[in-house]
Amino acid sequence: MSKKLKYKIAKATGSNYKLNRKIMQLKRSWDEVEGILNGSYKRRRR
Repeated sequence: MSKKLKYKIAKATGSNYKLNRKIMQLKRSWDEVEGILNGSYKRRRR
């Protein structure tokens, strides 16, 4: 993940550590779902 994205999330949530972690987990989960839907998930895992 880019530092820009992490910085924007931290700024938006007031640097709330727990909330930042939850948002990053949701983003990783969504990235995984997008990969599966696009068919690239299997290719990337190997």
